Amino acid sequence: MTEPLVSIIIPVYNTGITAKALVETILSCAYKSIEIILVDDGSSDDSLNILKTIKNSKVKIFSKSNGGASSARNFGIGKSHGEYLLFVDSDDTIKKTFIEKLVSAIAQPDTSLVATAVHYKKLNLNSSEDVYLEPFPYLPNEKNTTFVLRSLLADGRMYPAFNKIFQASIVREHHIIFDESWDFAEDTKFVLDYLKYAKGKINFILEPLYVYNFGTSTSSVQKTGIIWKNWQKSYKNLKSWVGAQPSAKERALLALLYIKWRIACYRSAYRAKKVRS
Repeated sequence: MTEPLVSIIIPVYNTGITAKALVETILSCAYKSIEIILVDDGSSDDSLNILKTIKNSKVKIFSKSNGGASSARNFGIGKSHGEYLLFVDSDDTIKKTFIEKLVSAIAQPDTSLVATAVHYKKLNLNSSEDVYLEPFPYLPNEKNTTFVLRSLLADGRMYPAFNKIFQASIVREHHIIFDESWDFAEDTKFVLDYLKYAKGKINFILEPLYVYNFGTSTSSVQKTGIIWKNWQKSYKNLKSWVGAQPSAKERALLALLYIKWRIACYRSAYRAKKVRS
């Protein structure tokens, strides 16, 4: 059987060297039915020229004016042809089985979304850990809305887009894009927007197949995460996604999430203040 084509979309902003290394890793993976879409988002350094040194028919290089990671990802979606979509950050990397295991998992019946565990590198602290390794099963007769709320409250495996594989047909048919007006939790909004239409189960691969480098010079999360207004906007979007008539359990989970996010914002601001002082 022919392997389904996977479009791997990689925004690049002043990360040409790490992006090239990432591409080399992807090309060395066993799964070969891929197109790698590199979108240089108006880099101010030599990144575009570095990307152009990559000579492989599976790699497509585009350049656009600077608009942010969401803008670059949306541009990449528009250029993609794959049956599945992956979003990989240019300063991260993947394990060699990342693509094939995600494709195999999402091809299972009644499956709309699959996520892997993550190897989380804290560059500023020179430490790392594997996260999202614990099973997170559905409860009996549990619908996706409640399941997602529980997972958001439990750990964080549903927040990012980078450790997940998406059915491209759903993204294209419903014009799902990353909100370019958001600079915080835009990944989570994309995942939630996708799950409005993807009605199958959400499954997890309990292996750290994505390597996330936290604390790089191009990361904005540390700045935007200290602003409570950003968390409030994300919370409002989450409530809208749940619907106008949430169940009692959903209301309770939303209330707990509000408290959790309030504490997380406070802690982020406190840590940032300690660093500045």
